[in-house]
Amino acid sequence: GKRQIKNLIKACRRKGTNKVPLVETQLTCMYNQIKEESDATSFSLYPPDVLLYYDYSLVPRSSCRSYFQELADADFSIFSPALTYKRSAVFDNARSCLGITSTSLSEDNVSVLGNMCCILDGSYIQNSHPSILEQLKNCPDLTVGQSAAVETLLTNGNTPYGVPSTWSEQTLKDLGTIKFELINVFSLQDTKRNFLKYFLKVFGGVSREQRKQLKKEIRQSIKSDSEQTAECTVGIITQVTISDPTFPFDYNINQFNNCLSVSTVKDNLDAITEKVDEVEYLRIVLQKLQEVSKKSLKQTLKLLSAASRVATVQDVRLWTISKIDTLAALMDSSNGGWDPSLVSKQSTCVIISKYLAVGGNKLGSAELNVIGGPNLCSLDHEITSGLNYTLLMCYNVSFSCREVDSLDISSCTAEKKKEFFTISFEAFNLTTSSVSVFQLIQPYIGK
Repeated sequence: GKRQIKNLIKACRRKGTNKVPLVETQLTCMYNQIKEESDATSFSLYPPDVLLYYDYSLVPRSSCRSYFQELADADFSIFSPALTYKRSAVFDNARSCLGITSTSLSEDNVSVLGNMCCILDGSYIQNSHPSILEQLKNCPDLTVGQSAAVETLLTNGNTPYGVPSTWSEQTLKDLGTIKFELINVFSLQDTKRNFLKYFLKVFGGVSREQRKQLKKEIRQSIKSDSEQTAECTVGIITQVTISDPTFPFDYNINQFNNCLSVSTVKDNLDAITEKVDEVEYLRIVLQKLQEVSKKSLKQTLKLLSAASRVATVQDVRLWTISKIDTLAALMDSSNGGWDPSLVSKQSTCVIISKYLAVGGNKLGSAELNVIGGPNLCSLDHEITSGLNYTLLMCYNVSFSCREVDSLDISSCTAEKKKEFFTISFEAFNLTTSSVSVFQLIQPYIGK
């Protein structure tokens, strides 16, 4: 009922950690449900993200400020590629409403814009009131230009953080998640190490990619005068060393190789791959692991984590992949993408082929779920042809239907998308399911 729908939409207005995650199709649908309601301009009643899709021509000029004040809590990264034009249109409307005529935003402007500051270019950031820094802490990411502008604003010293030469570890903590390139203005290695330790402790939920980027930039900002030597001079890496939150921060690539033994890698592989993120370091971990017996490598494959992504196709051909949990670990996207220089798609294809080569293994619903759509894009025609039977069986039985996730093949080539579409169309046309063929093949249709 209309009233229930409206109440549901209002119930989705939560902020902070209680925010209801909504996608664009839900948000546009919500707007269509409320746009003709008498209280549609009572902006505080509805989720901020819904306001992103309002027809601004219907927002009364007299209440445009309150509209943008509520919009300040919206997630401006939610726009799909097809609707990104709305992002710039929203800011143009905000400028008109607030009387903004230059790139210098006042404290009041910044306060009203809120999260909209995340879409501003560098010229606005470096010329605006310092309070813009607090708004930028809410941004999921900053562009290179935005980061440079933040650094310019901070190094000018006209912010509550003071002149960079006076900054301490506490300053780093106060800066929070502002882009990691800011670490370059520091000269003390201990300060950087302490910040890394603090960051990993407080912001432990960041992605592996963000963690890797932070470590890389901190390491690059430190001038290393240590000579290339064949000896371990920093300290042998032990289980205790690995347990330090900042490991392997104190080891440059040369010392990491010299101080890490094969036995330590074998006995602490899970802990090491959880801490080590940078490609050069992961290569050393994999090389040392390959020095142990083939039997030991088979047992530890599912613990390789991000280290698997630096393996060459030749390395993968030597692996034994017989169990689905090993396949799932090697396909886990949270471990990052495969190194492009090592022909990643071919590696993925070899992994799946080796699993299917084991007697009794097949490309069933469980396998499809762990492989995922993006990895299916790399499969050879001989493997994907087996999908016909799998899809048919999955969707003819209602229980199996619930076991198979929708496969996202948006990253596939046009040729591969056509292949999947043909396979799915042939399979689903033969089903006895009450669900329409269109609904079943929708994931394979594309845009």
